[in-house]
Amino acid sequence: MRKCLIITIFTIVLSFSFSYAQATCDELLGSMSRETYTSSILGRTMYYTVYLPPCYQQTDEAYPVIYLMHGSNDDDGQWERLYLSHWMNTGIRDGLIAPAVVVMPFGDFIANETRFDTYSWPQVFIDELMPTVEARYRTIDDKQYRAIGGISRGGFWAYYIAMKYPNLFSVVGGHSAFFDMGQLPPEEDPRALVQTAENLETMRFFLDRGADDYAAPGLDLMNERMLQRGLNLQYTVYPEGQHQNAYWRAHVPEYLMLYTQDWPKQPPYVRPAVSDETGSYALFVPVVAFPSLKATITRDQLQAVWDGFPDDTLVLSQSMAYMLSEYGFILHPSIQLVEDSALENVLWRQRNLYTLLPFAALNTRLRVLWVDGVHPVDYPPAQYPLAFSSVNEATAYFPNRLTRFTLSGVTALARGTREALQERGVTWAIGDILPYVQQVDFFHTSNEVSFHPDCPDAEEDNIGGVISFCSMDEHFSLFTALGVDVVELSGNHNNDYGFDAYRRTLAMFRENNIATVGGGETLLAARQPFVVTHRQNTVALLACNWSGPDIALVNEDIGRPGAAYCDMTWLSEVIPQLAMTADVVIVSVQYQEAEQYTPTEKQRADFRALASFGADVVIGTQAHKPQTFEFFSDNSREAFIHYGLGNLFFDQEFWGNRRFFMDTLYIYQGRLLTIDLFTGIIEEQARPRPMTPAEQETFLQFMFIQQNGF
Repeated sequence: MRKCLIITIFTIVLSFSFSYAQATCDELLGSMSRETYTSSILGRTMYYTVYLPPCYQQTDEAYPVIYLMHGSNDDDGQWERLYLSHWMNTGIRDGLIAPAVVVMPFGDFIANETRFDTYSWPQVFIDELMPTVEARYRTIDDKQYRAIGGISRGGFWAYYIAMKYPNLFSVVGGHSAFFDMGQLPPEEDPRALVQTAENLETMRFFLDRGADDYAAPGLDLMNERMLQRGLNLQYTVYPEGQHQNAYWRAHVPEYLMLYTQDWPKQPPYVRPAVSDETGSYALFVPVVAFPSLKATITRDQLQAVWDGFPDDTLVLSQSMAYMLSEYGFILHPSIQLVEDSALENVLWRQRNLYTLLPFAALNTRLRVLWVDGVHPVDYPPAQYPLAFSSVNEATAYFPNRLTRFTLSGVTALARGTREALQERGVTWAIGDILPYVQQVDFFHTSNEVSFHPDCPDAEEDNIGGVISFCSMDEHFSLFTALGVDVVELSGNHNNDYGFDAYRRTLAMFRENNIATVGGGETLLAARQPFVVTHRQNTVALLACNWSGPDIALVNEDIGRPGAAYCDMTWLSEVIPQLAMTADVVIVSVQYQEAEQYTPTEKQRADFRALASFGADVVIGTQAHKPQTFEFFSDNSREAFIHYGLGNLFFDQEFWGNRRFFMDTLYIYQGRLLTIDLFTGIIEEQARPRPMTPAEQETFLQFMFIQQNGF
């Protein structure tokens, strides 16, 4: 809830006996249009925008009217750019705002001239605009149901007109109203009129501004003089905000409620509210085909389509449209409807489209869009437009049944990355990805380089030769600070600085409660899968090395620790066994590196073989360049294959080697539900960060389309 300073000056309680009936209609959406009238005073055509409330066309009822004026050098579209119609629709539907006709006149050049003669904006407004509007629309001819307000200079005019014609208006609003117009005649200056004008006690006034508004002196003076007179004023000073659209946009809902607070409201459409954020609730999420270039959507877009606005990028199944209607969804006639069985094919053919589905109805071929940079499951349910407390079996989402497991690629804290860490520190390096990995339950990375106390100046011979890598002890905190849960040791550089360094590194992970997989001191340890049960979801992760060299592989006959080799006989036995006991089986592979974005034919065949053994997910952690994806079907099951994630922490400066994926598996009620793709870029050799929306779209287009990923 916003914090604000509210100064209330002598409240007069207004009681009206008048009420009007609200007819019931199916449509809960108002309409906007731009209209014209002829000004004889100015000798020209003038414009105004009008909002008509829901049901206006279906009834013969009359409505209150609000006149809202724009700021200096703006036009009648300013209020709609502040989302007025959206907030009117939402407020009327929820019973918070009374239905009303809202008129937003364009003052053209005359509203920017501070003049008060017959050739002036007040005269055009009173003599021409108001009579035209109230003859054309069904408005209530009673001052108790007529309000006037404005932004900045429009607020000045609203106060001036109301004080000159107090018998026409009952409510007056000024939003950052600019009263500092210089030396004005007292009979024309609202700052003086507030002390002398008659019948102001019959009106309700409100003013507001942000703490950094340059119009503050005039507003504060007006507040002081209205206080002295004892008028019914609410003056609100918000702790943040300047004299700009961003400030006004944030407060439009409050403005509309203040204008209409004493007017009868229609019986509200009661939309279910989420009352228990820890239990189950109905959750609908925006979804695209997995290879869509879309990654995010705005809350405003979701709210607008929910309120009945058109959206030519939305497609719904017929059963989903019906299900959503039970929660109050207003289906615009232009929204595309398809048979349930055709929905997924439509999304895959037209990848610019999205749909809405209950969270539990997802599958791996569909990807969830983030909403304003937040995954829907992380959005506070009370603030998310598609979350409801009323649930059924098809719509229920249980937060305590979800497990998120993130897989990342090459981590090699060596060479240029090591130097950058030494200069800038671990906190600097992880800062941009930390918020993402902190949201998940399990975080994996493939560490390829062991730690050595004398790195990089160790005196012993390096097994890896001239390209031997080592990491410095002080950089180990990168793993703990990131909250890494499991480290894959299938890489081919972990023995570079000797077997003792490898064993010492194993001990460091052990001491910090970080599990290891794919490598160990013995073959049995290296082959040991990482198995975890979390929220009743059992996940098994197995890792191995398919490329060598021999010196990197474990060989207990000669006492050499290292990575487990991807022996097909062993894998064909262990993967089916894991599949019998685990809900989701992940196999991560250090394969032969290839300087390309697509898998080699042998790589494709080998990864598919792992899927056919029973792996649900097969990941390539060898790739320094991100590689493409595949959904591989084998009889009645389908596996997700990602041939290469790319680097996470490594100093390779080539375009492709700086770009990477992290794959987050959403495992829900014992099923791999969907996969989220984090797309990132490594900056300054050691700081991975999320891509910007433009970078992400370019990258996905490169991977999905140019590289023929799908």
